Amino acid sequence: MASSARGFAFALLAALFHCSSPSSTSATCYPDSDGINDETYTIDLAVDDTGFSKNILATQNESQVTLTLTNTGTKPHGFQVGCVSVSSAYPSLPAGCSPEACFPAGATIAPILPGAKTTITFDTPTPDGLIYPFSSSAPADGTVPGLNQGQWSLM
Repeated sequence: MASSARGFAFALLAALFHCSSPSSTSATCYPDSDGINDETYTIDLAVDDTGFSKNILATQNESQVTLTLTNTGTKPHGFQVGCVSVSSAYPSLPAGCSPEACFPAGATIAPILPGAKTTITFDTPTPDGLIYPFSSSAPADGTVPGLNQGQWSLM
């Protein structure tokens, strides 16, 4: 009998922990549109003085990405992903859910010198069905169209 009481207590604690975890809140706020997540991606991206080697990146939500940025230009360039409104994909957002989604801070690469390469690993956000803008994080790149027109699609 003591064993079954311990089992019940363990199951109760596990259920309580699961219900209060951030992922269950995220699932309530942002239900997954295709049921696919937790994938692993490796992305190699080059940047030069006029743009990125790829202007469109596509991955699943809640997935691990290892991104390597190589600067083939003559000036410092970096990488950053902007935030977006979730209203287009989640028009009936429950109270208490953020109306904006952002990639984690670890998805940003500070400007790197010409010829340099850096690699980061991060998890993509939960809200999917959205297109997040990406650009160079170098302040001097703000006026270069090709360094400010990237799109990251979360499926």
